[in-house]
Amino acid sequence: MAKSLIIDQIEVTNNGVVNVRMHKLSSDGDLLGNHRTALPPATDVTAQIAVVNAHMATENYSAIPDADVVKLTAICNTVWTAEVIAAYQAAQAAAEAARA
Repeated sequence: MAKSLIIDQIEVTNNGVVNVRMHKLSSDGDLLGNHRTALPPATDVTAQIAVVNAHMATENYSAIPDADVVKLTAICNTVWTAEVIAAYQAAQAAAEAARA
């Protein structure tokens, strides 16, 4: 059995960013640590998961299970309404303008 990566926690922040914590498990199922990624509103979830899977494959972890990805995608699609995406993008634009 290979080392595995499973989604343990999905957290939605007040600005719509979805934080994902994954458990890194040994071939025996023991917890080795965690890996995290953040998904701002309107992120391509499939592409981000592909990046995580490619990175973790360099450490010999199997891909995140499809069922976990389906659940994550459903949550993101529910949370990321047009209003949430617009508000996030406006806040990012305002922050960028303030830095300029």
